[in-house]
Amino acid sequence: MLTAFAIAAATATAPILLDARCDEPAWRSAISTDVGSDVALLSMADARYVYLCVTLPPESLGTLDLYIESRDGAQTNLHVSAQTGERTRGPDGWPEWRSFNNYRGWYGPPVAFAGVVRDAGGTRPDFAVSVAREVQIERARFGAGPWRIFVQVQSLGADGSGVASFPVGGDADNARTWREFNF
Repeated sequence: MLTAFAIAAATATAPILLDARCDEPAWRSAISTDVGSDVALLSMADARYVYLCVTLPPESLGTLDLYIESRDGAQTNLHVSAQTGERTRGPDGWPEWRSFNNYRGWYGPPVAFAGVVRDAGGTRPDFAVSVAREVQIERARFGAGPWRIFVQVQSLGADGSGVASFPVGGDADNARTWREFNF
């Protein structure tokens, strides 16, 4: 039974293409949860995977941090920006990011590189805006649910300053503030 503080995943009825779009037919049966700031969290699952898609406001890069606490209490941060990676919380908290491209049993397409911008400030990378950010997670990676999750989406809007968190008031350092996720 779902509590007032739980979310659920619908059964995926078609294969999911990880292409940073949640408006495709495969996502129609997803359960949608309003995150605020013109962001929604769509969730589905099948026998092998859990799928999450975060819709983004126009002109967003939409970097994603998904925090998962498995039933055994282990906490992992899955990160998707121009680089994709994960880190596991230890007794002293979240370690600093030391490397990327270290993901196991999950994937989320990174923010797409769009070229290089040269201006008075020098040369810097340019990234493509997106309408959504998707993640596919092997159920076996974090074990049988329910899991507890906290979602943080950054770089929202044309100026990139927008941030949305779910649940609102959640804290990456306090799993008691996260939501139960049933699938």
